[in-house]
This record gives sequence, structure tokens and C-alpha cells, in this order.
Amino acid sequence: MTYYRILFGLLLLVASLSSHAALRVVTTTQDLAAIAEAVGGEQVKVESLTPGTRDPHFASAKPSMIRQVFRADLLLVIGADMEIGWLPPLLQSARNGKVQPGNPGYLDLSTGVPLLGQVSGPIDRSMGDVHAKGNPHYWLDPRNGVRMAEAIASRLSELDPAHEGEYRGRLADFKQTMASRLPHWSADLAALKGQPVIAYHKSLIYLADAFEFNIVDEVEPKPGIAPSAASLSALVARIRSDEIGLLLMEPHYERRSARYLNEQTGIGIAVLPQSVGATPEIVTYFDLFDAIVAALTSAGGA
Repeated sequence: MTYYRILFGLLLLVASLSSHAALRVVTTTQDLAAIAEAVGGEQVKVESLTPGTRDPHFASAKPSMIRQVFRADLLLVIGADMEIGWLPPLLQSARNGKVQPGNPGYLDLSTGVPLLGQVSGPIDRSMGDVHAKGNPHYWLDPRNGVRMAEAIASRLSELDPAHEGEYRGRLADFKQTMASRLPHWSADLAALKGQPVIAYHKSLIYLADAFEFNIVDEVEPKPGIAPSAASLSALVARIRSDEIGLLLMEPHYERRSARYLNEQTGIGIAVLPQSVGATPEIVTYFDLFDAIVAALTSAGGA
């Protein structure tokens, strides 16, 4: 009798521990990880496959990443072909059926946001790094951050219905924080509204849409194609003729071209963090926009 009581007690303990085990959430970027942590709280254990200091287009499948995906209960991806070069072989190697596309453990966040820059018609490599499904840098619009948080909360609730109340409560907190911060960011950047700017790459169109400034040209003549002497000369002429005062770029792009444009025209340069984790101080999704706004205002963009 004592044996059965001990066995029954152990079974209850295991069941209790299982019901309170944190969901393993793996994300393709630190931005997704930050939002998942904000919504998931202590009910989730979150790991990002790529650091915020690097361009997530160009990751490569490593054994450590395969292990992370193998153990995951939920995989969050940016989608819109952002990870097309490395995620499919990673999923194949991990052999985790739960997180394969089409299953509840796989969530493509691009399906829940209005994508800009969709391309119709045939696409080839001569066009540069073009995404037919739409520009995948949508997390740089803080309004899309709310949409992403809503989708993550819904999926976590589906996978872990016992804690749906906690997920919904933290989602409400996330939305309230965004509602209080967004007007301040917009006010800080009011002077930039309607102004023409140059960007290095076609990755900041969502930021421009959110804060209502106009990206009229890029340093890259085509997406992903390095600028030439001729394309830079054409940009110098346009900056002068259109009196463009600001060039925006992310830290992982080369600086030589931006310095040349500055020397020739006096254009200001704002180096904007592109992701959570781009610097040690950027820990949360809200920190990211604090840093972006600070970089824009210090460069004379507001």
C-alpha cells in the first residue's frame, strides 16, 4: 500500500511539473524574442536564433540552432522570405514536426501585418534583393509591433490554454505601453514629417510610413547591390537639387559611401539601430524605438 501511495504521489508531482513547464519559444530574430518575452512572461522560455547586431537575411544553420529548433514548442518567424536562405534547411535538419510550417508550433508573423513593397510580375536577380511577397522589415513600424504581439498572444493561448489569462493580460499591458509611447515618438519626430530623406537600403519604408517622412532614394542603386561611382555621383546631384538633408542607414552597412555623400553635400547621417539587441542598451521592443528616435533627433532629423 505504501508503495502505491508513493507511486501515486510521484505521478501527481510529474503531472504538476508538466502543467507548469515553460513553453520553449524559438524566434528567428531578437525583435520577435523581445515581443514574445513581453507577452509570454514566466510561462515561456525564449531563445533567438540570430543576434540583433547582424542582418537576419544572412544567417547560416549551425548545430546549436538545430538543437534549439529541435527542442522548440513554438517557432516564430519574420517571414516574407526574410529567412529563405537558411530557415528551410534548418527546419529539415531539426526534424521537429511541431514547428514545421502548417502546424500550430509554427507562426509566420508576416501573415498578420499589411506588407509594403509587394512586387507583381516576374522577378530575377538583375533586380537585386527583391522580396515578391513584400518588404520583410515590418517590425520597424511600432504599430505592427502591436499586431505581432496580438498574434503571439493568440498562439501562446492556443498552445497553453491554462495560461490564456496571463497572456491576454500581458498583451493588454504591451498595447497600453505602446499607446502611451507612440505619441511621444511622433511628437519628437514632428519636424521630419513630410521631409525627403535618403536611405541606404530599402529596409526603412515601414519606419517612414509610421512617422510620415519620405524616402525618395537609396544609396544602393538596386536592393543589395553596392553603389558605384556613377550612382553616387547621381545621388550627389539629387541631394543638392532637392535639398535633401538626411541620410538614414543601419549599422551593418559600409560607411564609406555615406561619408562621401556627406563630404560632397553636407547631408546629415543618422545610423539607426535595426533591431532589439543592436546595442547592449536595447533590450525591449520599446527600447528600440527610443534609440531610433534619439538617433534621428541627434542627427538633425527633428
